[in-house]
Amino acid sequence: MIKNTFKLALLASVTAGAFAAGAARAEEEGPLSLTANASVTSDYRFRGVSLNQESVAFQGGMDLSYTITDAVSFFAGTWASTGDKNTFGASEVDVYAGLTGSVSNIGWKLGGIGYLYPDAKGLDYYEIQGEVNGEVGPATAALGIFYAPDQSNTTEDNWYVYTNVSYAIPETPVTLKASLGYEDGAFAYGDSKLDWSIGASFAYKNFTLTAAYVDTNKSKGETGYFGNSPADIKHAGDAAVVFTLGASF
Repeated sequence: MIKNTFKLALLASVTAGAFAAGAARAEEEGPLSLTANASVTSDYRFRGVSLNQESVAFQGGMDLSYTITDAVSFFAGTWASTGDKNTFGASEVDVYAGLTGSVSNIGWKLGGIGYLYPDAKGLDYYEIQGEVNGEVGPATAALGIFYAPDQSNTTEDNWYVYTNVSYAIPETPVTLKASLGYEDGAFAYGDSKLDWSIGASFAYKNFTLTAAYVDTNKSKGETGYFGNSPADIKHAGDAAVVFTLGASF
């Protein structure tokens, strides 16, 4: 009961904070800025895998940015999602921080993120992230890596290498997106894992509607996570079309 109350309080505080920030219109004052986001998605997919038994999830977060110099900024934030109580717990809360900047026309990011599952036992873990990004012709692309050192609840370290590209169609509210990821280690579901997605988003004022086809090279019932058996996470790696409606403030 205490765990459930704590979980609901965390998720409610993040979501309420998102709408409160929206009311304040995330006004920038000097080098400090605060933004917020909230969304509902048809399936919470993480690196191609469903973490909520392919059901609807409500999500929201807040981000703070502080400009240190013209080329370097500090960022920190939190994000939360509803989940599935029979697998990873009924909620997930992420906290993250790091530095971002640019050198010439190349952007970069270096930071860390902690994944917290308030009503589940022994699932919390953290990762370190590095990324470079920039314009490639008319598109924007990124290449990055997440590294999770061996921790108390894992058997080995984990690597996740990803790339994504987006293209905003000129004079339209439509952006095309695609991603590809490769994972190996503690969270790779046995052998190494590939995931990919392709989709498009439609923006209107502060709102964005996204549709994406998501898939992995793992067959039905082959995925397990943090000791969950394939029976616990049915169809987690199946192909699916995921719809997300989000708002940013």
